[in-house]
Parts: sequence; structure tokens; C-alpha cells
Amino acid sequence: MNKVDEVWIVDDDRSIRWVLEKALEKAGIKTRSFSNADLLLAELNGIIPDAIITDIRMPGLDGLSLLKRIQESYPGLPVIVMTAHSDLESAVSAFHGGAFEYLPKPFDIDEAVDRVQRACAQARNLRLQREPVMASEATPEIIGAAPSMQEVFRAIARLARSHITVLINGESGTGKELVAKALHRHSPRATQPFIALNMAAIPRDLLESELFGHERGAFTGAQARRAGRFEQADGGTL
Repeated sequence: MNKVDEVWIVDDDRSIRWVLEKALEKAGIKTRSFSNADLLLAELNGIIPDAIITDIRMPGLDGLSLLKRIQESYPGLPVIVMTAHSDLESAVSAFHGGAFEYLPKPFDIDEAVDRVQRACAQARNLRLQREPVMASEATPEIIGAAPSMQEVFRAIARLARSHITVLINGESGTGKELVAKALHRHSPRATQPFIALNMAAIPRDLLESELFGHERGAFTGAQARRAGRFEQADGGTL
């Protein structure tokens, strides 16, 4: 039986917690909410979720301080930091501090769910790397009987065994990521990480950190080492 992803939310704004709870639970993700960072840290002593969403500005311990604590004690735990939409400085600080992703407020709920799902996928990949167990990702197979779909299937079968870069074209909602996952699942890299990355959603100032990561102390504000997407996908598929 597949483990249900669990995400913890910390924000002093009750309405934000409620919106995220409902959206994530609708997506099949279990949630727990906290009104401040100290309450969350107290619970972390016994239970570790798959990911954490935290606001950046809260009474008491703020989001960046919480991120630093988590990085020190649970370096593999993905943290998504919520920031004001215009607060680029905080977004950059979050990335430099080791955040998995940042979420600008007001956020698009579908985008929020997508980022949380990617964080949970990274947590699963890290678990698989630690456990010598062959596990198949619960991604649905593509189904279709039309001649055009059969051509797609043939292309997947042909390309999956190669190590070349593949460009997948298509309108929004046509299943490009499903095809990418199918290529990964049927490739020799199937047991290695699959990292999905939406390049259009990454601000220009954060692109280098997102792709290549950085070492702790590499520049002012780099409180923790952050693995870039290339490193996260090493041996697998980006």
C-alpha cells in the first residue's frame, strides 16, 4: 500500500492555512496546521512530514529562522516558503537558506498544489535512495487507441532506452509531463530521481541557484547548502 503524503503548514493567518488544507486534502495529501513555528518544531521531535509550507513573516520565530532550524536538524526535508508577491529579497533569502521552493502571495492554488507535490516527490526519491528496495512510482500509464497515440507510444519505447535529450511539444494540458514520466519509468534510470521543473515559473534572479544550487557560506545569506535541480536529478531524469 502506498504511503499517503503528509504536509505541515505553518502560518499565523488562519484563512491561508484553511485554503491550503482544503486544496491539498482534495489532491490526496494529508495536512497538519500550526499557528506558529514553535508549535511545529515541538511536533518535529517525534514525527517527520514529507514537506513543510511556512510563511516568512510571523510573530515569534519567522519563516527563515524556521528554515534554518530544519536545515540543521533535517537537511533532506523540503521546505516551501511563502512570501509577499513583490518581496523578491525574501524569495532570494529563502533560496539561499536552502528552501525547496518559494510561493508568492497571493498564490494560484493549482500552482501551490503542484509545488507541494514536487516537494513530496523529492522526499520520496530521497527515501528510495536510502532504502535498497525496488519501488515503482504510482504514475498512471497513458491510455489511447488512436493512431496518433500509438505513434506516441512507439516514440516513448524508442527513446526510453537512449540517453539523448528529448524535447516534448504540446499545448497546455495535453500530457507532456505524463509522457516525460513514461519515458523515465521505462528507461534504465527508472529507479533514480525524476525531477520536474517549470522554467517559466522561476524568476530570473533565482535561476542560477535553482539549477546549480550553492554551498553553505558561498555568499552572504547562504545559511545552508542547497542542491540544484541538476544535482537532485543526478543519475535520473530532469
